[in-house]
Amino acid sequence: MPFIDTGQLFEIGGITIHIGINALSLLMLMVFIVGIWALVASIKNRNLLAVLFSVATVATFGFFAIATIFTYGYPDLGH
Repeated sequence: MPFIDTGQLFEIGGITIHIGINALSLLMLMVFIVGIWALVASIKNRNLLAVLFSVATVATFGFFAIATIFTYGYPDLGH
C-alpha cells in the first residue's frame, strides 16, 4: 500500500501531521470501535448471526487499523 500524502496539516514540536493514509487509519479505528459496540449489543440480544458479523468486523478493521498505524505511523514522524 503506497503512502498517500495529500498535504501537511500542521506541526507540533517537530512532528508533522499529514492527511492521507493517517485519516484512513483513523476511520478504520472508528469502525473498529463501533464494531465492538455492536458485538456487545449482539451478545446481550443473543443474536448469533450478528455476533458472527461483529466479530468479523472487529477482527478485520482492528487488524488493518493497527497494521496501518504501525506501518505508516500516526503522526508521520518525518521519515
